[in-house]
Amino acid sequence: MNQDYFDKVYEKTYRPLLRYAIVHLNDPLDAEDALQNVFVDFYRRIEACGHADILAPQLFLLKMLKREIIRNYAERSAHETSPLEENVAADPLSFEDAVETRVMAGQVMDAAKALSPDTYRVFVLYYGFELSVAEIAKEMHLGTEAVKSRLHRGRNAVRRLLAKSNDH
Repeated sequence: MNQDYFDKVYEKTYRPLLRYAIVHLNDPLDAEDALQNVFVDFYRRIEACGHADILAPQLFLLKMLKREIIRNYAERSAHETSPLEENVAADPLSFEDAVETRVMAGQVMDAAKALSPDTYRVFVLYYGFELSVAEIAKEMHLGTEAVKSRLHRGRNAVRRLLAKSNDH
């Protein structure tokens, strides 16, 4: 019973909550980690206490995510690390796509992870979540020209990185 409930809530809320986390955290990888922590805590909570008292699961999870984001910023300020010290793992590729498409998507995402955090956020929101430039500008409190500029820089950087990796 709890597993079915969790699965339904997860399916319904994952994308909007990930989008929220990406917008509010500097690093999209931190956003994914924060959301994973929230779902683990949520699962433990419904296993221990049930879910009858949770009337609006998305709002419940959003509140949990906001706390996790605050914790993330507090931890980060306590021990700042250099971006060069961070180890970025490759995203798993989808088996639903054709092999060439999967490989290319993986290469694009790997290359995109080398972008600055703000440019990567715009890149993921535009290509991953298919938000418009105006929607990204609104979500990130930027002007549309700033979003366009980050997309342009991101695309060019990804192209250069892919061309460089194909030359090797």
